[in-house]
Amino acid sequence: MIFQPKAIFFDWDHTLWDHDRNSQEVIIELVEEFGLDKQSPLPVSSIWETYQQINTALWDDYQMGLISQNELRESRFLRFFQAIQVQGPADTFSEQFLFRTPRKTHLMEGAQELLEALSPHYPLYILTNGFEDIQHIKVTSSGLGHHFKELITSQGVGAKKPELAFFEHALQRANCQAHEALMVGDNWHADIHGANQAGIPAIHYNLSDASKAIWQISDLKHVKNHLEIYSNKDN
Repeated sequence: MIFQPKAIFFDWDHTLWDHDRNSQEVIIELVEEFGLDKQSPLPVSSIWETYQQINTALWDDYQMGLISQNELRESRFLRFFQAIQVQGPADTFSEQFLFRTPRKTHLMEGAQELLEALSPHYPLYILTNGFEDIQHIKVTSSGLGHHFKELITSQGVGAKKPELAFFEHALQRANCQAHEALMVGDNWHADIHGANQAGIPAIHYNLSDASKAIWQISDLKHVKNHLEIYSNKDN
């Protein structure tokens, strides 16, 4: 399908900003600085995988409304230290992680080029469930902020993707109807299913998920294949 959107909504983490690479760099830096690699019986690669599993599970609980932002932040590194069998300053580790990670600048492949191509022609918006204080730092540090009309967070809205209220708020901010917008994201449930439930067409940037999305891409540059202004050009 070829779109002529009046607004394009982008998810941020895992869609434009390389969450895993940035987080992994910081975890490994801190593990070495705190000497956890010498205290834990696990190799550094397993320490990172352990963090990722704990963080993913907690974020799933947060997305489902089972825990709060504070509960996620307070428990994440307590569980991490316990899992890697180390006693240490989990609070200080957490503070350093939250300071350093959003200032990392690795992007998903093709993200910068895509935004440079789209922003002269379409109003672009970021739609994220990430925390307000962290996401603004990420976007500013990435150097991509000037491409977007607005960063819309779940905290600011008071509702999370895939809730209808979140997408209705985004449509109001973009001053367009659902069928006039386009959503691009990596999470089938939060981004694609949520947008579709609101009547918004969506493209799933799918690198690994099981997906029921009608339109799927594995390379960000292929977003342009679905846009009227690029449909007859070589992408």
